[in-house]
Amino acid sequence: MCGRYAIFAEPSKLKDMFGTENILNIAPRYNAAPMQDMPIIIKTRMGMARWGLLPPWAKNDDASLAVKMMNARSETVHEKPSFRDSWEKRRRCLIPVSGFYEWKKSANAKTKTPYFIHGRDNDVLALVGLWSKWGNDVVTYTILTKQADGPIADLHHRMPVIVPASQSEKWFGADTAQAHQMMADASGTSLAFHAVSNQVGAVKNDYKELVDAVAA
Repeated sequence: MCGRYAIFAEPSKLKDMFGTENILNIAPRYNAAPMQDMPIIIKTRMGMARWGLLPPWAKNDDASLAVKMMNARSETVHEKPSFRDSWEKRRRCLIPVSGFYEWKKSANAKTKTPYFIHGRDNDVLALVGLWSKWGNDVVTYTILTKQADGPIADLHHRMPVIVPASQSEKWFGADTAQAHQMMADASGTSLAFHAVSNQVGAVKNDYKELVDAVAA
């Protein structure tokens, strides 16, 4: 799964990597959490959307429902009522991140250690997602996940679906079968990770030292 992430790349770098037509002057974020507005990419545009998909059939702007929809299983996303509409209408997006966090239980299962997971080259990662529009102006999104592989499988059994930024156009143009195949082929073998401070557990904390390595 993916419940927290960071994005601290320069806006101009995001424009160049994803080939967007616009630049968002966004401040670095080191502890993004569900129900917060974060940048997403839809085709050639970058905009802000709220993390936690709110299905179009929701009767109201229900935060408790949206938080439950922060992630969607890529293997079954086309079947689930909450995500089917976005999937069938190809409302796909990419979420640029510098890295994401995962917590691993200790041997005695009494404590958890947070880890910051990032590309080995420390470059921006493109997480695959779906977006939805509720009402007139509430745009929300979910991050698609899959079975973890590579080094991070030791931390958690699920991971975000990650595609190279160079495949942005392919992701948005793919038909349903091709999109499923892209998600199935996505891998975490090029990821690395290190333990970070427990301070990342508090949403109110949002500063660059949160991604610094500490002794596990």
